[in-house]
Amino acid sequence: MSHTPAAVRTPHAPRLVRLIALCLGALLGTAPAALAGEAAVSLTLITEENPPLNYTDPATGRLTGIMGDLLPSLMTAAGIAYQVQVMPWRRGYHTVQEVPGTCLFAVNETPERQAQFQWVAPIAQGGAALFARADWLHYDRAHPDGTHTLASLDEVKTLAAEAQARGTPLSILVPVGTMLATTLRDQGLDITEVALANQMPMLAAGRADLAAAGAISGRWLARQAGVAIEPVLTFAVAPVGIACNLGTDPALVARLRAALEGLRRDGTLDRVIRNYQ
Repeated sequence: MSHTPAAVRTPHAPRLVRLIALCLGALLGTAPAALAGEAAVSLTLITEENPPLNYTDPATGRLTGIMGDLLPSLMTAAGIAYQVQVMPWRRGYHTVQEVPGTCLFAVNETPERQAQFQWVAPIAQGGAALFARADWLHYDRAHPDGTHTLASLDEVKTLAAEAQARGTPLSILVPVGTMLATTLRDQGLDITEVALANQMPMLAAGRADLAAAGAISGRWLARQAGVAIEPVLTFAVAPVGIACNLGTDPALVARLRAALEGLRRDGTLDRVIRNYQ
């Protein structure tokens, strides 16, 4: 899917630049939609469906969410022509690792990823979280004082082992095809991958003990589904930003960073984020 926001144009671009842009579009699977006459796309921005950070509005077909709403102001302030492409997370992540002139949003800037990209951050504070119903049976066992929170993934693994020994395995729902699924599997936890729209309703209906989601997106998804859940553990806390290929023109990245700081100072960034809280 390709989305073409309004963007600053650069008139009379050389033919070589147009050719590079066209080749990039072919590599990514679509032709650059932001070309107009002799204007050329300077950056291809890649994202996934990850509400409320970035998602396609079903009524309009346009990219929306925190990043979707912020992007036009950011790119205009930076003076950069661009196009947006929506694709599955793993494909987008791999593309931005390999192709200069591409950036991925929104991405948690974890220590492991810092050296792999050029970063435009922080835009928000992110991370991952585990959510549960208020009557989750493990609450009293885990924290008799009623705090209803867990200390770490190690505590979750202990609960999982105890539940397995009782013959009632701990069940965790994770959005299908996400890095979060890989992270929890690497921790030795048994997970079930489900469609994003089904995750919180399934948890609220008692079909699982926990749901793993983004710390920002989990709360928003629960509100949208009209279900009552609580975060019981936040982990992998990291700033959220835009990750650009290491071969992307550093001058463009510097312009994006300066534009982001301007939007932070004038209050635009805070206003956009508040719309989704």
